[in-house]
Amino acid sequence: MSRLPGFRHTEETKAKMRASHPHLSRPHTDEEKRQVSEKMKEWHRTHTHPMKGKTASEETKRKMSLVRQGNRNANWKGGLTELVRGIRRSPEFYQWRKAVLKRDNHTCQDCGGTEEIDAHHIRSIMEYPEGIFEVENGLSLCQDCHNRHTFWQRLKGRKHKCKKRKLNG
Repeated sequence: MSRLPGFRHTEETKAKMRASHPHLSRPHTDEEKRQVSEKMKEWHRTHTHPMKGKTASEETKRKMSLVRQGNRNANWKGGLTELVRGIRRSPEFYQWRKAVLKRDNHTCQDCGGTEEIDAHHIRSIMEYPEGIFEVENGLSLCQDCHNRHTFWQRLKGRKHKCKKRKLNG
């Protein structure tokens, strides 16, 4: 637990901490520092990683790969990647994208740019699955503005400025 700003230890507490760590409270000489440095160098020379300089066999590499696939992988999201990939490759998605871009006249709705325009879901596919193919749930954005609108960037608190906004207005 962190302490409140401005917190100070009492002199008694400081004295107890110094007594429990005598090696930290006295100044070290250059000779003592050199000896510690030499000891650390020697330890690192003699304590190497057991796999250093060795290459795993193809069989071992295959087994290691299999252990980290699918739901055993730390980044597993329950199969969402395949679901989203299937949606984005469907004919309905292409029709939705075309309709959104046509409605917005192939123009970014944030900065007014006309290059590299993408169709963006206002409410995400995962949050609003019934509105995946609703044109009202779409927005035409250039790639810079689209990146700024994406959920993962909003989560990280990034605020990207569109480079084209400076050029257009």
